[in-house]
Amino acid sequence: MIMNEAVIGDPNSILKLGPAAMKSPAEWRQMDSDILAHFLQVHGQLSNSKWYHSKTSYTMQGENILGSSFPTFESFVFAAVYLRQLISSANKDNLFDDAVNRYVNVADCQIRNIWMVEEKKRFAWILDNKPLYPTVGNIKVRELFNLFLYGSGLMHKIPDPNTTLRKKYLKICDTQPRQKVLFALNSSLKLLIGHVNNVAIVMHHDYSHWLNKYSLPCPEIRWHDRLFEFKY
Repeated sequence: MIMNEAVIGDPNSILKLGPAAMKSPAEWRQMDSDILAHFLQVHGQLSNSKWYHSKTSYTMQGENILGSSFPTFESFVFAAVYLRQLISSANKDNLFDDAVNRYVNVADCQIRNIWMVEEKKRFAWILDNKPLYPTVGNIKVRELFNLFLYGSGLMHKIPDPNTTLRKKYLKICDTQPRQKVLFALNSSLKLLIGHVNNVAIVMHHDYSHWLNKYSLPCPEIRWHDRLFEFKY
């Protein structure tokens, strides 16, 4: 889709327009700064992670799987902590939607806002549909991610064996080839990061401009890559 040379999916086409103005800088609050800054750091952690840069592939000959390469368990767990914030349907998380909505509410640029909303729609489409390849039963991407996080007991206490969540997770483990499941999971999540990347590039560009031009409240978050650093 092209809007006066701004191309959906291409953040550079937006950056060429120059920084956006703000509609109502006086209405911007500390929480707005904190949410955008936190979204940008979550994006940074994911885009620089070993999980994101690990190869995701498998080869087949007929019906036989000959080889595969996937992110390690440790790298997936690291990424899952951040992915959960972006993907969660709970109101307290759902960071991707929250950051985009705050941006769109104040960006004084119709082209940018259409572009951002379209990125959000494409992100949601991937989540709410089956993996593009391969399909894993009738399970959609969001459900597959949740099964690995919660059905396996990775994020919370392991659920009761009689719950639908646990039954579906065990069924996948027992009936689907592990390589196909891991490929569907990891490749779908990496597709999501592509949309996060696009949004983060434009958002960082404009947010940096707004902080300086409009003297917005600086973010008061604690940067995760410095949490365990200290000086003597």
